[in-house]
Amino acid sequence: MQENKEKISSVLSRYLKGFGSAEDENIIHQWLEDSDLEHEVYEKSQQFWDEIPLEPKIKGYNGAPILDRIYHKIKIEEALFLNKTKPKIRLINYLTRVAAILFIPLLAANLIYYTLNFTTENLQSYSEIYAPYGTRTFFHLPDGSTGKLNGGSTLRFPTQFGEKVRDVKLTGEAYFNVTSNPKKPFVVSTENIDVKVYGTSFNVMAYADEQTAEVTLEKGKVEVFKKTNNIIKSIGILKPNESCIYNSLSDSFKILSVNSAEKFSWLDGKLTFKYEPFEEVVRKINRWYNVNIVIKDDLLNTYTYYGTFKDETLDEVLRLLQFIAPIRYKVFDVVRKQDGTFEKRKIEIYHK
Repeated sequence: MQENKEKISSVLSRYLKGFGSAEDENIIHQWLEDSDLEHEVYEKSQQFWDEIPLEPKIKGYNGAPILDRIYHKIKIEEALFLNKTKPKIRLINYLTRVAAILFIPLLAANLIYYTLNFTTENLQSYSEIYAPYGTRTFFHLPDGSTGKLNGGSTLRFPTQFGEKVRDVKLTGEAYFNVTSNPKKPFVVSTENIDVKVYGTSFNVMAYADEQTAEVTLEKGKVEVFKKTNNIIKSIGILKPNESCIYNSLSDSFKILSVNSAEKFSWLDGKLTFKYEPFEEVVRKINRWYNVNIVIKDDLLNTYTYYGTFKDETLDEVLRLLQFIAPIRYKVFDVVRKQDGTFEKRKIEIYHK
């Protein structure tokens, strides 16, 4: 037994460090197929993992976003798998109930009626795509429409659209390029607004932690609806290069002429500020870099900023902000949670 442990340790060590041979790989595969050795391999792999330092001493390295992205990718795959299996489970449960009822003659008539009225709508399945903070994710919908999710956003949609409408549910921000189908309108539903289109490209921003939602049209035509007290009401039809901003707290809205290219700059990997208050700048940086920046002095919120960043690291952005604004900041170490994931890096910003 001790000899096996030593061999497992030696082979795994070489393989995980990138020095393993083809023979080492074959040996590991054989061990994983052996129920007696599989547990030993798992325990030794776990040991190697636990021995990895939380933050390797490499300049500019930050492992938290990488591990967070892996964690959320696992969650996405898990959700998709569960969504795919749920209809089968419902059908099995349904057939089980049918089999049980068949033994009760008095309920035969009800069973026939229920069976005839059972439709595939009960078997509707959904897919959900999540873009972790600090990432942007492309998506393809069942009707051929495409788009991109910004960081911290979730898009939920049926694996097959219904006969009358193509409906998707969004939390966060997304750009849509919708396939035209006048007979089957496309509807983006958020917590406080709905957007109805027939074939166009546009952007919707509706994060759950913000009181404003914004729709910006690039081309085509969209109609925006507000949702208050379970009542849906149209608040405007947009033309290209127009934005509709709805405030759910004050139940007010405004339609503005905008430069859609600036609004869509995030699609090209650009983080843009256009005369925005410092609080909004920080909110955007938090999502873009998956960090937790805390403003410690309210005086900073009286400043506005204009600028564009592309491919800069978080440290570079902070240094540039420090150069143009009266701020100083403190960066805290990343904290590892019990489930193996990491908390967002915390940064406190003070007025000089």
